[in-house]
Amino acid sequence: MRKKFILPAVGLMVLYVISNYYIGLRLWQSIGALAAPEMVSYYWIIFSLVAGAYFLGRLGAIYFPGDYSDRAIWYGSHWLGLAFYLLLFWLAYDSAARVGLYIGVFAPEGSLYSAGAGAAILAAALGITAYGVRNAGIPRVRHYDITINKQAGSCKELHVVMISDLHLGLLVGRERLMRGVQIINELDPDIVLMPGDILDENVGAFVENKMPEVLRGIQSRFGVFGILGSHEYIYGHSEKALTYLKQAGITILRDQYIKLPNDVYIVGRDDLFREQLVGTPRQTLEMILKSCNRGLPIILMDHQPVDLEEAQLQGVDLQLSGHTHHGQIFPMGLLTRAHFEIDWGYLRKKQYQIIVSCGYGTWVAPLRVGTISEIVDITIKFAPCD
Repeated sequence: MRKKFILPAVGLMVLYVISNYYIGLRLWQSIGALAAPEMVSYYWIIFSLVAGAYFLGRLGAIYFPGDYSDRAIWYGSHWLGLAFYLLLFWLAYDSAARVGLYIGVFAPEGSLYSAGAGAAILAAALGITAYGVRNAGIPRVRHYDITINKQAGSCKELHVVMISDLHLGLLVGRERLMRGVQIINELDPDIVLMPGDILDENVGAFVENKMPEVLRGIQSRFGVFGILGSHEYIYGHSEKALTYLKQAGITILRDQYIKLPNDVYIVGRDDLFREQLVGTPRQTLEMILKSCNRGLPIILMDHQPVDLEEAQLQGVDLQLSGHTHHGQIFPMGLLTRAHFEIDWGYLRKKQYQIIVSCGYGTWVAPLRVGTISEIVDITIKFAPCD
């Protein structure tokens, strides 16, 4: 089932190589005059190693796992963020400069490759990357007050903490997880819900850094429940993920529901990627809920904020999703906003409500620009008993 991803992956790699060649060429054209001409060969060797570090590290982690591969991934992931902004800034500068040449603002074409322009672009990209890395490491708590017009036994309200897209592994490690668990416990929730992408591709780092024992430290009245996200399927370790998450004290719901003692249903759907990568489709929401009492509150976890009409039709009161990261780095949020009906925040359609989190962790590049690392704190009020 993974064959369908080969062609897009090859296309992305070709685009990545071309983009990095463009970045490397423009850097050399701008600042290469400060170096001896014979240094150009060494420059391209070093540049190629830096640009390829992330992917070399990923390959190394498969065939030669160890500290060198982990370091290559770590440094390479930071380069991916830096390269993204170098590419944007160079494209913007070159486009503006070409217009300037055309209307006579720039005199000789060689002025496009000045050391000053190159240094300014490099400094700007480094600055925004450094800010993004720091910003990603500062979690915020976002509060919502929700009303569900259904009775939940004698329960008047339910305090839910949602934390999505942790991407625990090599880049989001034990220290950041400990901080997240500390915040959750300070919020003193009734229940903790994790709507997918709990683990990243490096399951080994999750275990080696003893993160399951950190997750077992989460304190809540009804426990911790989660679902599998796209990343647990994309990297082919869904069964391993289930084992480790169970060890971490998380109950994973796979097209299942549980009924809390206060007569509230917690429903968990498998991710859409299950069908694409495993070959078996997830159950319809109608099948999952066929034995539920629709007169009681229904809270749904679905990793991707999709199939909103289905959830509304089936009587879901509150859907909790993640996946989008709200784009993670500007301007990628423009794409997620265009692709999803809601890519972050709150939306209501009659009795149906949905909250989409931009997530706690990061994917590939460990930075957030224009988004935040968040934990969602939800107070749900139910209809009073007769």
